[in-house]
Amino acid sequence: MGARRIATAITTIALGLVIAGCSGSSGSGPAAASASRSAGSASPSATASSSATGGQPGRPAPAAVSRAVAAAYATFFSSRSTWRQSQAVLQNGARFHAALVAQGKSQYASTSKGRVRSVQLLSPKVASVTYDILSNGQPLLQDVHGHAVRQKGTWVVAAETFCGLLKLQGQAPRACSDPSVTALPS
Repeated sequence: MGARRIATAITTIALGLVIAGCSGSSGSGPAAASASRSAGSASPSATASSSATGGQPGRPAPAAVSRAVAAAYATFFSSRSTWRQSQAVLQNGARFHAALVAQGKSQYASTSKGRVRSVQLLSPKVASVTYDILSNGQPLLQDVHGHAVRQKGTWVVAAETFCGLLKLQGQAPRACSDPSVTALPS
């Protein structure tokens, strides 16, 4: 239910954006575009660049890396994942235990999932990820930009990506303010 909690946060954010000014669109209006840029700290024009690589453009990730990143994002955002599963695929996941548990309590948690659109390798330990947030198969947020990091040999969702989404919701835990927890590896 950890991923369920994460999906809840994302769905709540997306629904709030839809209600607040997306003119009834399914996440592709100006507010969603703003959320997309904020959620992963990279603007659409900067999808393939990162401070982790000094602003150098990324390159398409090898198929094995793309599959691993897509699997991590799918697990993290899946309404069917437990909080333990979500925590396991989140950078420094143990530091976000309470946030993961809290996010699973939303009414929207049972219908959400993430879908990776593209993965760009920025360095051996950092990938830029473009993904969508879906509810009942319908996009709530599209082309969201985030990151994945290689932690202990496994590709996981970057903490800064999760924190960006939580900050949009206005409920970011203390760990989101700690660069030692959220920094992309160099």
